[in-house]
Amino acid sequence: MQEIAPNVFIENNSLGMVTGVIRTEAGSVLVDSPSRQDDVRSWRSGTAKLVMGEPKFLISLDTNYDRILSSKGTSCVIITHRNSLTVPRTRAASQKSADENLGSNDPYDSQVSSLRWIPPEIVFDSSLSLHLGEMDLLLEHHAGSNTSGIWVILAQQKVIFVGDTVVVDQPPFLAYADLAIWQEDLKVLASRRYKSYQIVSARSGIVSVEQVREMNKLIGAIRSLLTPLIDRQAALEDYYELIPKIMKRINYLSATEELCANRLRWGLTTWYEQNQKVMKEA
Repeated sequence: MQEIAPNVFIENNSLGMVTGVIRTEAGSVLVDSPSRQDDVRSWRSGTAKLVMGEPKFLISLDTNYDRILSSKGTSCVIITHRNSLTVPRTRAASQKSADENLGSNDPYDSQVSSLRWIPPEIVFDSSLSLHLGEMDLLLEHHAGSNTSGIWVILAQQKVIFVGDTVVVDQPPFLAYADLAIWQEDLKVLASRRYKSYQIVSARSGIVSVEQVREMNKLIGAIRSLLTPLIDRQAALEDYYELIPKIMKRINYLSATEELCANRLRWGLTTWYEQNQKVMKEA
């Protein structure tokens, strides 16, 4: 694990997740957890060396598949946004072919698929403050990249965990996104409010303000591509035609091309289904 600020640690895991540990006098806080059972065991072992006893809280930063199924390997109080209670508990067959992680060639192996969703003990709406000894954590709801998205803000340490709000050299997660809100979130993140903060992406580790701005440009470009399709109520197949156009805007590794395309396909499929449901209910 890497200590990026006093008592604040991050670690890269095999499925492309960057998890966090915040050490406090009143118990430690986990920010996300690995998806594979083997990773969970080794991660807990490493965490035990940093803290005394079991961690107190696990904060799941959104409802992407690898997060909501990773909480089984922990034994602490789970905190999520209230919207997490309404997301699907299992993965549809059509989604299993789509890669949500770029850290493995086989992300849906038995170690991942055998995990099950554990409901949270604590949920909140707009914000939640945790006062643990001398450490203060502010959890804020930011629904751009995910309807259940959470930022964990450590003002004293100048660290902010932003989940999938920012990803570098890989496609964004579109399934439960609101692109307009996402751009507003990114503007806030790049503003003076978080000047001198270390910004921790759940997929890319510490990212720069310039990378936040580049992410905003990417989301804006995707909005421009989607708008005409939304206006004419296009079929799902028309959305799939956007995948190569989006891919051209991402500096992905050639070895991950298929995985990137699959992530976009899964995201567009789920996003389309969610929006079709909303339109039918309107």
